[in-house]
Amino acid sequence: MSDAPTTSAPTERSFRHTIRRDAGSKVSLEVEVDADRLTRQADRVFERHNQKAKIPGFRPGKAPRAMYERSYGAEHLWAEAAEDVVDATYREIVELEDLNPLDDPKVELTQLEPGKPMLWTATVTVRPEVTLGDYAAHGATIEPAPPSEPEIEKTIDAMRESHAQLQPVQRPAKAGDIVTVDIDVTVDGKTLPPFARNAHVEAGRETSIAGLGEAFVGLKAGDSKTVELEFSSETAAEELKGKKGTFSIRPSQVAEKVLPALDDDFAKTVGVGTVADLRREVKNELAHSAFHEARDTAADKMLEHAVDTASVEVPEVLVQDELDHMVADLKARVREQGITFEQFLLQARKTEDEIRLEWKPVAEKRAKSILVLDAIAKKEGVTVTSNELAAQVAMTPLAQQDPRALRDPLVLASFARSIRNRKTVDKLIGLESPDAEAEMIKKAGGEGTNLHGAAASKPEEPKIIVPETSKATPEGREALRAMLEKK
Repeated sequence: MSDAPTTSAPTERSFRHTIRRDAGSKVSLEVEVDADRLTRQADRVFERHNQKAKIPGFRPGKAPRAMYERSYGAEHLWAEAAEDVVDATYREIVELEDLNPLDDPKVELTQLEPGKPMLWTATVTVRPEVTLGDYAAHGATIEPAPPSEPEIEKTIDAMRESHAQLQPVQRPAKAGDIVTVDIDVTVDGKTLPPFARNAHVEAGRETSIAGLGEAFVGLKAGDSKTVELEFSSETAAEELKGKKGTFSIRPSQVAEKVLPALDDDFAKTVGVGTVADLRREVKNELAHSAFHEARDTAADKMLEHAVDTASVEVPEVLVQDELDHMVADLKARVREQGITFEQFLLQARKTEDEIRLEWKPVAEKRAKSILVLDAIAKKEGVTVTSNELAAQVAMTPLAQQDPRALRDPLVLASFARSIRNRKTVDKLIGLESPDAEAEMIKKAGGEGTNLHGAAASKPEEPKIIVPETSKATPEGREALRAMLEKK
């Protein structure tokens, strides 16, 4: 539903405007600018162009207006002046009406005649009003479970296994042995491209193809074995999903893993002095991990409640912006797999438009989450200090890749908003005090210290308030992306 239009009260300004708020967080403007203002701006445009004009008999900047217009025409002067006036009056209206545009306005010039008032209209999407619910009644608490002795032992065993040496054996493979194999597969009577050549696989370990890991148990070098197994629905190749294949397995070597002894020498290879130190560090790491997992669970519950109880009309421009980033992330992951996005689409049997349509509900929820958390941060008065901003900027890879980018106000505003949103979440789940995190980690059996040796924080400098007005739709997107990635 649209609000009734309002007209600016008479003032000394050189323009008058009417504003109407429409559905979809859109604002419509109708503006009338005094003819004198347009004329003055056209004069300035003429002076600017006249400095570079080449007119016989006159030095640059000295030709009379009539001579200039005879050589170059007058239309471009008035058109450029109109652009300048629209830009200036639009910015004045944004400030007067306290608008927060999310994109550039769509402007239409409806009257441009020398000596007459200039008329223009525009529509622009603005940041919508958010009606918050009882966001504090989320019921989420951080309850990290202390690591058990079996968890500590399992972690240490995994560390030893990662340092294991392989020793060839002349016997059938047992579960846990490493088998070197060649594998060929036939499906529907057709032999597929080589499935594996000289591959190292662990006998008995589960794979995406049920039964394949077990098929290696009992094999010895020089054997051959044929098994019929079914491709799962999760396989990347669409044409193989759910089909059965005949797997021809030919092992060339069986090796057992020889784990290093759990002694002080092993402890030194992983960066600590003794086995006792190793157990303490593993327990500490697991306690930190338990805290962060519990923290994320509580944050998810809090945010879910805040979003579900809030009311806001999410602008389409923000939804599309989130979709753009989701698809960009997908393309980056596909490139990491060594295939093109076009190849991925062929395998998935989908178009990019179909993927965007499928993901749109998730994008809408992400956009709403950002709007809601921004509104909560504003209501709670959460701010960002210069120390916090500087620390965040220093940790980003961008600081090494392109230091100049970090002087961009929009980039800094995005970092600041990300920090503010994180602080808002922490405040609502009980981590507002400086010592809260350390106390939680101690309750989980950890030492509550910074494992990376960061220096103590310096006294806070005057607070930086995150800008509330920006035309940049990307601003603040990164604030929740890590939190929302798994939703």
